[in-house]
Amino acid sequence: MNRRIIAFLAGQSLTDIGGTFSQVAVFWTALSITGSAISVGSLGGVWTFSMAVMNLISGVIVDRFNRKGMLSLLQSLLGMVSLAMFALATTGALHIWHLWFFLIAEAVLGRPSALASQTLLPDLVDNEKLLRVNGVLHSWGGIDNLVEAALAGVIIKLWGPGPIFLIDAITYFLGAVSPLFIWRLKTRAHELSERWHPLTDLRFTTRYLSKERLLRTYILLNLGDNIVFAPLFFMAPLVAKAVGAGSEGYGFFQSLTIGGLLAGSFLAATIGAHWPKVMMWLGGAALYSISFIVLGFWLSIPIAVGVFFLFGLGWTGGRVYRGTLIQQVLPSVHRGRIMGITSFMSGVLQPVALSLATIFVNRSGVGIVLIAVGALNLAVIFLSAWLLPLREEGWTLSPP
Repeated sequence: MNRRIIAFLAGQSLTDIGGTFSQVAVFWTALSITGSAISVGSLGGVWTFSMAVMNLISGVIVDRFNRKGMLSLLQSLLGMVSLAMFALATTGALHIWHLWFFLIAEAVLGRPSALASQTLLPDLVDNEKLLRVNGVLHSWGGIDNLVEAALAGVIIKLWGPGPIFLIDAITYFLGAVSPLFIWRLKTRAHELSERWHPLTDLRFTTRYLSKERLLRTYILLNLGDNIVFAPLFFMAPLVAKAVGAGSEGYGFFQSLTIGGLLAGSFLAATIGAHWPKVMMWLGGAALYSISFIVLGFWLSIPIAVGVFFLFGLGWTGGRVYRGTLIQQVLPSVHRGRIMGITSFMSGVLQPVALSLATIFVNRSGVGIVLIAVGALNLAVIFLSAWLLPLREEGWTLSPP
């Protein structure tokens, strides 16, 4: 592979480092300030709703403008926002509304940045290498995140959230520099139109989706999957509090999740490169759904340790195998918009699901919510196995 592409991918993978740190900082700080699970739910709801709206907008933007330039600009702005949070935290002026602002900024700037990176990758890397590259990227980023998630809780306890936002800023600035390595490389299949007509572009993609039954089915199932996934994703601080593990325990649980994701990504990049993508995606989701149900029945630190590792391991199926499959089957001219529409539909209802889950946590406890959400996720998995092709050869689309 071209060395300049490798340098670019290395820089982009660094942006994940600060993201893990800041997640722990934001949600544990909110829980510490308010003492209520609803604060985690409200922050997560604002974040996921903002991301859902931005996914719809971002898809139109990344298909029209230069994706390399977008990455440099947006990641520079994200670095500045993190620096501002660092200044607030170190001066003792950090309040709950600052956390809201930070998460909204992460969505407004981060979603088009992430989507630009995801849609650029298939035009830089050949299809036969794409799964391995995705696996390596998740493994590479996971190595750093594995340590940092565990350290985040300790850093917060010793020095507060300030240093975490500083690390976040540094990684974003490094990511902003990385597109310079591929600036002169011509990407495949991404032709920019002379004039930009966002609504026309969106209608063009909507008409394409109306003809593709497979994509319509996938988007609807993905909607259900994400609604039940959101509460599970935000359970780590609530479980840590329920079992008395504190901020260190929360960071450790996050570290275990990343460790599982790292292990799964490493397998995907090596011996798992030719494993069936659909089966790995659905099987992984079933794995973590069952594990959360078990945790709901036996809520304890030893069980939680295994469950959060299995959560990351199973999540590999969606992040690496499903992600690669969708990247490969979508035509480049529609790729950003279809990913944006899919993420918008999936994310717009996540705040409602998350709010309901945290309300039930306050009323009935973490255990019953884990059991209910895990069971709902299993139902979505069985429905997906019934309605979607289980063989990769069945995922064929008409040309745009």
